[in-house]
Amino acid sequence: MTSRTVRIGVVADTHVGETLPVLPESVLEALAGSDLILHAGDITCLSVLDRLGEIAPVVAVQGDHDRDAGIDLPTARIITVRGRRIGLAHGRRARAIEMPAAGLSLARRRAVLLGLHRSLRRQFGPVDLIVHGHLHMPVHTEVRGTRVFSPGAVYIPEVREMSEKTGIKGRAYMRFRESLAPDERLPAVGMVQVGPDGLSCERIILPMP
Repeated sequence: MTSRTVRIGVVADTHVGETLPVLPESVLEALAGSDLILHAGDITCLSVLDRLGEIAPVVAVQGDHDRDAGIDLPTARIITVRGRRIGLAHGRRARAIEMPAAGLSLARRRAVLLGLHRSLRRQFGPVDLIVHGHLHMPVHTEVRGTRVFSPGAVYIPEVREMSEKTGIKGRAYMRFRESLAPDERLPAVGMVQVGPDGLSCERIILPMP
């Protein structure tokens, strides 16, 4: 068995065709050299998978914006790389949970996830790593011995300010975004490396469009 480290690119929330006109070239440059790419949902245009597929095989899951775009994918997947089990999901939950979490996040001016990562851990069981998207903010934590990672999003609302939208929801969300650290509000992808000694996760910040 080879001892070569496997490089896994991680992408989430590209929203191409919905908000971004095309997949930024910086995404492809950051993921060059990947052996596999995981897309954690909200693809919104199948051309994204084609472009990523020019670099490496792609494993993708359904995001909450994808069905409206006619994209039908599994909501969760588990892959095994060098004996390490990796769970992949978008991360959206039922409205009855998401709305209170959003309200508390706005009130407290910090992310209140109401057990999102514990829920993902229960869903996947004993895996080594869980990769998700949806939050448009970076995550790197551990739940019951399982690492949980999200690099953040390729599309971030600061590119096309949601505060310009009519209604309270967009303005409130932008107020929450202001509570994040400056680097947490930047577009990013990730790189997971799986080798003989375990796995590591890195967030790669992209230039603003």
